[in-house]
Amino acid sequence: MSWFRTIRAFEWTPNRVWLGVFAIWFFLLSGVTHEFGAGSPGLLQLSRLNSLLNERQSQLAASDAEIEKLEGESALLEKSKVVQEREVRKTMGYVGENEMIFDFSLSQSATLRR
Repeated sequence: MSWFRTIRAFEWTPNRVWLGVFAIWFFLLSGVTHEFGAGSPGLLQLSRLNSLLNERQSQLAASDAEIEKLEGESALLEKSKVVQEREVRKTMGYVGENEMIFDFSLSQSATLRR
């Protein structure tokens, strides 16, 4: 019963009323009530959006690095005949004069053993 006496002896001062108003306002602003279908998303949504923004910015930085790498390779292909020839041989399987190709892949060797 001692807690009942303390509640009964509570005095509503203007400072306590304002503190209560700000506590309720902060509770609603936090976004906790949004999960239950009431209130605005508040600070929780802000936190989620900031983490999503950071994730997208890191993806953008990775994409920019990949673009720079590909632009460098493109510049080499445009300028150097040696690099062009190497890429054509690698991707299309062309062979130069007096060259032999040895293919040691498993699919070819299994077929030749039969």
